[in-house]
Amino acid sequence: MASNKNKNLGNAGQFYVLAQLAQRGYIAGKTDDGTTLIDVIATDPDTLNTVNIQVKTRTIDGKISSWLMGLKNEQVFEKLWYVVVEIGEDNELPNFFIFTSKEVSETIKQRHLDYLAKPKRDGTQRKGGSLRHFEPSEEFKAERKDNWDLMFE
Repeated sequence: MASNKNKNLGNAGQFYVLAQLAQRGYIAGKTDDGTTLIDVIATDPDTLNTVNIQVKTRTIDGKISSWLMGLKNEQVFEKLWYVVVEIGEDNELPNFFIFTSKEVSETIKQRHLDYLAKPKRDGTQRKGGSLRHFEPSEEFKAERKDNWDLMFE
């Protein structure tokens, strides 16, 4: 059941992103792949500049604002952008934050290194793993909130 809920949350985030792009005049389509880093492909109709977008979605639940990612998100791709989405109440639009692949990579690498450097409660060394958390600062989020045009500059 949790798996379906997570899939539905992810789909909702992707469709919200598609709607935001369309509202701003961009041509956008959702990929059906599910195995690559690309969830949405968007094009500026005036310049034909095309970007690939990975959408990460979480609910606003009063906990730390973090999006779950994986080891593959540490790779940097010039034409890959991340739109991270926070979904709140049913009657409110989500929050959208736009980041470059490099910014996401650097942030999750540093957070993971910090995590590994902190010993477990029993004093033993933490082991690596494939899970990563993208947790941008509130200031960084504020800079990138609804900054859609950044992708097409």
